[in-house]
Amino acid sequence: MKRKAIISAIVLSFISLGLTSCVFFSDNSNPGKNFAYDTPQYSASYTSANMNKDYLASTIGQTYLPSTGDSRILVIPVQFSDDEFTEYELETLNNSFFGSSEQTGWESVSSFYEKSSFGKLQIQGQVISPISMNMSSSQFETQASNYDGNYTDLLLAEIMSELALNDSIDFSDFDSNNDRVIDSVWMVYSCSYDSDSDIYWAYTTWSLYDTSINGYYVNPYSWASIDFLYEGNYHHGNKEVVDKGDAHTFIHETGHLLGLDDYYSYDNDNLINFDTPVGGVDMMDFNIGDHCSFSKYLLGWVDPIVITEQYLAENNYQIKLPSFTDTSQFLLIPAVENGEIKYNDTALDEYLLVEYYTPTGLNEHDSQVKYTNGLKSYTKPGILVYHVNASVGRIYVNFAATVSWDGYVYDKLPPLNSLRSNEGYYYIFSNTRSYAYYQMDDSESYFYRGRLISLLSAHGRKVEGNKTGYASNVCLYENGDKFMLDGGVYEDFIFDDGSLPQFGFEVKSTSTDSCTLRFEAL
Repeated sequence: MKRKAIISAIVLSFISLGLTSCVFFSDNSNPGKNFAYDTPQYSASYTSANMNKDYLASTIGQTYLPSTGDSRILVIPVQFSDDEFTEYELETLNNSFFGSSEQTGWESVSSFYEKSSFGKLQIQGQVISPISMNMSSSQFETQASNYDGNYTDLLLAEIMSELALNDSIDFSDFDSNNDRVIDSVWMVYSCSYDSDSDIYWAYTTWSLYDTSINGYYVNPYSWASIDFLYEGNYHHGNKEVVDKGDAHTFIHETGHLLGLDDYYSYDNDNLINFDTPVGGVDMMDFNIGDHCSFSKYLLGWVDPIVITEQYLAENNYQIKLPSFTDTSQFLLIPAVENGEIKYNDTALDEYLLVEYYTPTGLNEHDSQVKYTNGLKSYTKPGILVYHVNASVGRIYVNFAATVSWDGYVYDKLPPLNSLRSNEGYYYIFSNTRSYAYYQMDDSESYFYRGRLISLLSAHGRKVEGNKTGYASNVCLYENGDKFMLDGGVYEDFIFDDGSLPQFGFEVKSTSTDSCTLRFEAL
């Protein structure tokens, strides 16, 4: 579910954090600045072991819900005097977070992430008794609008303090990694959501409340209406299914709690701006289907097969690739410059990803039933190719709240105790171009450049929402299709740093559960 972009550019958390799931940077003072795609001189304290999403978060004062092992979510129902929860709603809420697939209209948050992570993430938790606001929903909205800051930060701190005072919750039960920070909190409110309201919408953010409560801190949390479990006509009036609840929005927002960006663009207005880099079809785009290979790689659930000369020679330049959602296997094509591979062996770099999509597993339901926005997932098997640029830069915010960047991309990072005040590390690029620190001009390109992740569609054009249509089966590479080879698409593709992939491929065969690709040097 698309959340409102509260502010157009967000600086590091030690200055300001808005209602969003990630941190973006914008430098409008010098929009023509050339991107210096170089690495700095590293001191001995810099290490590649810090190249992961959790370390990036720590440099800007954030934590994430742990993405592997047993993670815990505290779910707090928040009700108003004119709209209290029913027992049935609370039961549905509990099932939608922690129930089995059969207890929901599709998957619960827990069952989805157990399957999507190939068993590497087990989400548990508790839905506590409702917290009553002792005011109407309209009074609450008025109070929130008059508050100078993020009102849900204040609300969460007050609720947690009350829970501590009443000794009704053992906070250690929600700290799976023993870092004295609650893994994550969900606040679900009882009244209807409103897309025109700043407070009655769905979002994920990080609390700026920096005082411990019973020795524990709260940091990542999400906020949404109970009505997101029943939104639209997703199940086409099938009351039995609708009443079980639809957790798509809660699964998407939990993706942010785990450390994933939005893959849709906040700039897209379908009027003059048709910026839809992934085309809508992904759990972190329009809430559809499974997570893509980039998300799962970033979360530590899967590792790619890296396409190198040696690997291809050992396999006679032909690879049989099974269904990604069923087996976790996918390919990574790195950049090459002067005959040397440019890949730092982490998700935080620039590369191409190749996965074999099948309408099975967590993709099956959304390939058969249109979501509330009218989109479906791909309905047949085929190859998906993504261009990822998760390059990391060092960002410094001065006391005037202006952002500076040293122009380097990092593949090693220093220890936390060596960082300057108001300094942190994060992505240079975003799928919302206006939020990216460096706004690469791609107006003349037929593929997206300077985005965190974008789809290189088999039809060889940008996927631009209502202008060209959202992603559909025509985006899939099938038998005989070629990528970057003579007679195929993207023959003049280049990475954002100006380098090239070393290999392209042709699809030699596809079946219901696998495909065969023949690779060729470029």
